[in-house]
Amino acid sequence: MSRVSTYLFCALLLAACSQTPVARDADVIVVGAGIAGLAAALEASGQGAQVLLIDANSVGGGHAVKAGGFALVDTELQRSKGIQDSPDLAFGDWALRGKNPDAFWAWRYAENSARDVYDWLVGKGVGFHMILPTNEDSVPRFHFTRGTAVNAVVPLLREMLYDTNIEFRWNTRAIALSRLGGRINGVLTRNERTGVEQLYRANAVVLATGGLQNNLAEVRANWTADAAEPRRLLKGAGRFATGDGYRMAAWAGAELKNMDRQVTFNNGIPDPRDTSGEHGLLAQNPMAIWVNAVGHRFVDESANIRVVTEATRGFDDPGYWMVFDAEGARRMVVRGAPWLSRETIRDDVLHNPRITSHADTLQDLARQAGLPEHGLQTTVETWNRMVAAGEDFKFQRFSKIAPPDRTVRQIVTPPFYAMRTFPMTRKNMGGPAINHRGQMLNDKRVPIPGLYAAGELTGVAGINGSYGGAGTFLGPSVMLGRIAGTAAAEDAGVALSYRSSGARNAAGQARPGAEGYWHFDVSHKLVSERGYSCDKCHSETNPMQPAASRAILLARLDTCTLCH
Repeated sequence: MSRVSTYLFCALLLAACSQTPVARDADVIVVGAGIAGLAAALEASGQGAQVLLIDANSVGGGHAVKAGGFALVDTELQRSKGIQDSPDLAFGDWALRGKNPDAFWAWRYAENSARDVYDWLVGKGVGFHMILPTNEDSVPRFHFTRGTAVNAVVPLLREMLYDTNIEFRWNTRAIALSRLGGRINGVLTRNERTGVEQLYRANAVVLATGGLQNNLAEVRANWTADAAEPRRLLKGAGRFATGDGYRMAAWAGAELKNMDRQVTFNNGIPDPRDTSGEHGLLAQNPMAIWVNAVGHRFVDESANIRVVTEATRGFDDPGYWMVFDAEGARRMVVRGAPWLSRETIRDDVLHNPRITSHADTLQDLARQAGLPEHGLQTTVETWNRMVAAGEDFKFQRFSKIAPPDRTVRQIVTPPFYAMRTFPMTRKNMGGPAINHRGQMLNDKRVPIPGLYAAGELTGVAGINGSYGGAGTFLGPSVMLGRIAGTAAAEDAGVALSYRSSGARNAAGQARPGAEGYWHFDVSHKLVSERGYSCDKCHSETNPMQPAASRAILLARLDTCTLCH
């Protein structure tokens, strides 16, 4: 028997033999401080519950700090811009793009996202300022703050730090659940800095641990049967999206469904600063054409993810080459690491022969990239003629009716570039089944007492069907977090007085370089590279020491956007 299972067995045996009620560390434990977990914790606290929030990282936000915007329907911002949207319209768009979404959850989100997500976030201090159109929505509904979703996360973290009903444990990984009398009643954790294990107890547990897309073995084990498994697969998800929540849910008896529904981007490139060779970056270039292994275009490059995924499904090895010229090189966008800038994209990506081939002629480019010379040259010449004629007669990217935009240019200015892309993991669209209150269900569709789930762990309740969409993860994660947090607080019986068992993070010998120092190491390496002075981040209210108080954590929130 492993140390973890022995620990759990002894703890549960002692609890079962006790003649007194088991002391609680909180009414509700929320595992995961991504945007779903933050919403769950704040909502449970708002219901009167004492909440313990646990996260494996040393900061909150999860994958959301790297994400973009929110798909929201019939909001005040849309109406102020004259955009006429409706739940019927949104549901129709998502059903067409997503292919077999969960009808209940997709409609619930379409009908309530304005009130339950937009208005709620605005009430927490989040400002939405821009709406972008997408190629999968009939009207613009992709809402953005001033920048990425980190500007939605920071106000929620600030709200949490002001909320004295919420305690938190950072650098603390949940490794197992505990159960007593058929009810989930706690979480076994390990401090990632000290290695010390601790069992925390509560009347209800919300798992909001994110997906499994940073665990390539799990991704491959759940690969869809109707597509070729790639020879090279890059990691493109959050560092802590390793599948912990799925393993705990399975142990509790939850039904795991649609686990082969995964968002995999085909425009990943290797991160040149990752020594493992596994981490990927997201590469985008609106001025590029995409070619397959024989040098031919195979899809409308501006198509949505469903069209692109289906176009590459027949490839022996998914992925393609982005082909562009010197003019297009200036439009290259790479995302997924804080060190990226215009200069580092040029030096570490475009001028890196392990990632990008470049040459003064198409013939030399083809030889360097390993593409057929005739196929590539014919494709580029055909493209240039179509641009001149104003008609993409192969894939209708543009036409006389839908004229080309400013990103459509002939590829004529040397040097020419060919960037090989690879499949890159991103998000989950399957997970433990939940009922309409966010409570996990077993394989007989019976609720598991005391156990709830929210966010990407649930595949955002199947809202996306088989194909993920723009903004249809962040917004649903907020809604699901609020639903699960409310139900967990009700289930916990928040009228009961809070009784602490005195459990605290046990002191242990810190181990610099351990997993719990990951964020510290990355941020300070970036500070050094950019030549920031210490007072760029640190001040009297944010001293150069571990954050031992809410006041210091609140001060540190203002520095998040320096990197993200």
